[in-house]
Amino acid sequence: MKKLLSLLMAVMMMATILSGCGGKKELTFTTGSETGTYYGFGTVLAGQISDRTKTTVTAIVGKGSKANIELMDVGDAQLGLVQSDVMTYAYNGTTSMFENNKIDNFSTVAALYMEQVQLVTLDPNIKSVADLKGKTVSVGESGSGVYFNAIDILAAYDMTLDDINPTYQSFGDSTEALQDGKIDAGFITSGAPTNAITSLATTRDVYLVNLDDEHIDKLCSSN
Repeated sequence: MKKLLSLLMAVMMMATILSGCGGKKELTFTTGSETGTYYGFGTVLAGQISDRTKTTVTAIVGKGSKANIELMDVGDAQLGLVQSDVMTYAYNGTTSMFENNKIDNFSTVAALYMEQVQLVTLDPNIKSVADLKGKTVSVGESGSGVYFNAIDILAAYDMTLDDINPTYQSFGDSTEALQDGKIDAGFITSGAPTNAITSLATTRDVYLVNLDDEHIDKLCSSN
């Protein structure tokens, strides 16, 4: 019930705000990969807004939080799903990806739901982030929220991308690469359950790597 109420409140809040957008009738809404939560959730939101207001919203596949902000910045999209941490990085011009490209010409419509950073593997011997050293690991598409989260978590373990063999893949590509044995683990940031992971779990034993309290505290203190 709470989940349904939250969804309806989010839809109505967006509908109310969009109804006053200077008479604009068509908006593009950039989301995420087709196998992730962003695209499915964004498609539902776009459909509800289009049905309930005079504004037509079209949800499109996006490449992640950073890419979504940049797409809105150049006017190719008017709405986008963005992780709150990446939004803050862009607004304040922090982290290497925004130091020379500060973007602060956007506003927040609504906070929609909490996400979980999931480190997924099929290898039961990978029990800690420290076990990723020397492994091939998907850190999400370059510039995605997943990428930023992977960088932060590695840093909490005094690691960088140089300590792993990184690949830059979407949710779907990451799970396919895990299935085919091309990567050892993958970072996925999404609302749980995530279709890409649940689909993989129907055919393989999937393991989620936990963070211990010491490194969680270190991660929190650095942000």
